Amino acid sequence: MNIDQLPAFLKSFFRPFQTALTLPQFPHLWGLLLALVLNVRTSKLVHLARLLPLSTHRTRHGAFLAVSHFDAPLLLGDAVARLLRRFKPRPGETIELILDDHRIAKRGRKMDRLSKIWDHKEQKFVHGHIVLFAAIGFRGVVMPIRLQLWKPRGQPGPRYRKLTDLAAEMIREFDTPAGLKVRVLFDAFYLCPQVVNACESREFTWFSVASKNRCFRRLGEKGKGKKIADLVVGLIKHHGRFVRMKRSRGTAKLKIASVDGHLSRIGRVRMVVSKRPHETWKSTVAIVTNSLGTDARAIVAIYERRWSIEVLFKDLEQSLGLGEYQMLHERAIVNHLHLACLAHLLLTHHAMDRVGAKAIASNKEVRLPSIEQRLTNLRQAVRDDRIRRLFRNGALHARYRKRLETILQAA
Repeated sequence: MNIDQLPAFLKSFFRPFQTALTLPQFPHLWGLLLALVLNVRTSKLVHLARLLPLSTHRTRHGAFLAVSHFDAPLLLGDAVARLLRRFKPRPGETIELILDDHRIAKRGRKMDRLSKIWDHKEQKFVHGHIVLFAAIGFRGVVMPIRLQLWKPRGQPGPRYRKLTDLAAEMIREFDTPAGLKVRVLFDAFYLCPQVVNACESREFTWFSVASKNRCFRRLGEKGKGKKIADLVVGLIKHHGRFVRMKRSRGTAKLKIASVDGHLSRIGRVRMVVSKRPHETWKSTVAIVTNSLGTDARAIVAIYERRWSIEVLFKDLEQSLGLGEYQMLHERAIVNHLHLACLAHLLLTHHAMDRVGAKAIASNKEVRLPSIEQRLTNLRQAVRDDRIRRLFRNGALHARYRKRLETILQAA
């Protein structure tokens, strides 16, 4: 399907971008975003450009990403803010800020910000990029709100900064919607004084997994404390209780126990240890939080929401071409990553149009379709819009339009 015009039903999503872009930049933006969601091949620039036959050569789209001066983070933040307003959040509701990094393996060797990284999927070292993501979750809908390409030590450009420092900066700069409470969710890598202090300076509650080699001292005890690995067996055996946790299909049975104390380098926390009945002790998970008054079962349920960012990474990687860039320069790479996130928000915007009033019910999760179903629905809507534009006059055109729709559905 070629893209020759911006569909009318998507103008409400794209129109606010016009004030932040020049007249030549705006067609590049909406054209590439539509190409990302309509494309059925790999999302390389050469394939995206083929869907835009009325535009200029693919090199001009490359120049838009690499040379053109537009604020991609501003566009992403503005799109998230507009989507969040559509939920009509009530004071007292909770929004989740989820932090994690994503690794993208690349075969090229001349790209900016390239380094040797550990690929968890392949279990080997590869060359690639590390991208720190911040996403928000509200009523069960996850939206990418900010990302930053990590600069390895020794490369030209701004001074070297650790991923934990970048994460702390994202927390401090997070624009909290008025009246909403904020929970910050992250994994064991980001459980450090920088990130925790950033949360507490903003009065956010935080939830994280703790590595089992961290030292934990119960309240009232003296000394250094013990490693978490040495505590979990006794806690679960003597203080554990069985609970059933909701899953996408049915429930899962867990045995959990909680204890308050001091975690090394962090301070006072509540720790919840969790284990499935038939798994080994190595699989035990220790979740810590500064929300001392929260029930153990609720702590486990809250932290499990962190998994939604892993699903987001999968959707961006497999369906929207997050890692399929071939540009060499940092600006072009960062702009491509932001376009993939904007494409995800475009799909969320269209899916919310189909949900309607159900999205504004307070404290109730909004059930949006899977990313593949959202892609199918949007592609069908774009195709129907184009057919209506081709055959929009008189009864004869209506008959042709209906016949063409039948043929396309059969194909």
